[in-house]
Amino acid sequence: MVWNILVSNAKMSDQDAYNIVKIIFEKKSRSGRGSREAKNFEMKNQVKDYSPIPWHPGAIKYMTEHGVKM
Repeated sequence: MVWNILVSNAKMSDQDAYNIVKIIFEKKSRSGRGSREAKNFEMKNQVKDYSPIPWHPGAIKYMTEHGVKM
């Protein structure tokens, strides 16, 4: 498994960040055609403490709504 990080500009809106994370998780079956690693995008692997950079508030909102403890 390869750990992935998605980085955005701090000016990205919360809604845009939320929508991007939503697409990544809810459409991962489609993205799997382009990346074998996409199948490993699972909520259980989302651990804020493992990130070397702060999470975007929009990403935090999506993750929290889907049971990821922040």
